[in-house]
Amino acid sequence: MGWIPVEWTLGKLGDFVAALQAGVSVNANETETGCLDGQVGVLKTSAVLGGKFFAHQHKVVVPEDVDRVASPILADRVVISRMNTPALVGESGYVPTAQPHLFLPDRLWQTVPSDCPHSQRWLSYWLQLPAIKSLIAAGATGTSNSMKNISKDVLLTLPTPHTPFPEQQKIAAILTAVDDKLDLIARQISATQALKQGLMQTLFTRGAGTPDAQGRWHPHTEFQDTELGRIPVGWRVTTLEQVANVERGKFSARPRNDPQYFEAGDIPFIQTGDIAGATRYVSQSSQFINEAGLTVSRLFPVGTIFITIAANIGDVAMAKIPMACPDSLVGILPSSAECDGMWLYYLLKNSKEYFDSQSTQNAQKNINLQVLRPFAFGLPPLAEQAHIAGSLGSIDDKLEVLTTQQAHYQSLKRGLMQKLLTGQWRVQVDAAAQATAHEEAPA
Repeated sequence: MGWIPVEWTLGKLGDFVAALQAGVSVNANETETGCLDGQVGVLKTSAVLGGKFFAHQHKVVVPEDVDRVASPILADRVVISRMNTPALVGESGYVPTAQPHLFLPDRLWQTVPSDCPHSQRWLSYWLQLPAIKSLIAAGATGTSNSMKNISKDVLLTLPTPHTPFPEQQKIAAILTAVDDKLDLIARQISATQALKQGLMQTLFTRGAGTPDAQGRWHPHTEFQDTELGRIPVGWRVTTLEQVANVERGKFSARPRNDPQYFEAGDIPFIQTGDIAGATRYVSQSSQFINEAGLTVSRLFPVGTIFITIAANIGDVAMAKIPMACPDSLVGILPSSAECDGMWLYYLLKNSKEYFDSQSTQNAQKNINLQVLRPFAFGLPPLAEQAHIAGSLGSIDDKLEVLTTQQAHYQSLKRGLMQKLLTGQWRVQVDAAAQATAHEEAPA
């Protein structure tokens, strides 16, 4: 485990866990509402992940099996996945509040604290350390590549330091404060994404309205019937090929595996994964081609909207730099002065479900230019397009700020866990806190 402070001794998980309670396998149904009043639930293995406990991840036990459930979920315990995929076996989550209507399945354990003074929340963070998770993965057994098991003996003998109880409490409090901030940011991201989705649905069907002399926008009051349904008066029905150049990348399958096109390359070579991982813009690539690659490829200019036509169909991102495009992407560049590029980007982003529904149902789903080019939509006046794009852009700006904050706190948490839990950084605990901790320590 590396170095720990000389004041700490290295023990094992079993010093702090007297036993691991198990549940039983029962028949249960997946429902949209979860348990209602008087119903009993059994946890799914997805109820624990990354140190978190998700009470909503449960099924409703059928009436015939209610009497068979065992081990209700108690407060201040750690629930651990004893059987899961290789990547998730040993995942755990801290339970802050008792859930008396929820019970363990046979694939999850619940810790029974020992008499040794300690913090179960601190123990939960210890189980999330990368070194400990690696030991769990190494100790998991099973002949199947899709499912592994961890034994009680392996789990209870995991190396665990005897960090003084007051320090455990302080460490857990610091890490919990970071987790609380991450939870807040996650809720803000979820709410902002929901707002954006609802706003997109409205703006691309009912529009933003019309501005008055003071620049204030008022909703449309007049609508017209079209082949697309009702759209605001002043909009016209058009197709993608009428307002944009829609071209597929020319990079063929053979040179994609030929080193002569990639060695010493400095021209961005955009692939499906680069689009899926982008926000609004794609300005870098995971691979580069050289000058020879240009002989079998096609460059697309700044402002091109790339859309994926295979795998994750309908993902879009706008180019910030000139780049080469492989044949698994299509480049769309507005060719009409009537069409705002950023508005078209958001329209295509809002149409992902439609494009996916038009894909071929072969082993590898895909769409082609015969689906994209005739794609029909209502085109607002240019000023309204710009206003719509600006409104959605403001929401994306907020999402990018929140995502950056989330990444910062995730990085902070990883660093703090490594430093604090191993004692590389020692927390300061005053005498009064130590006395209080001693009085509050479990008997």
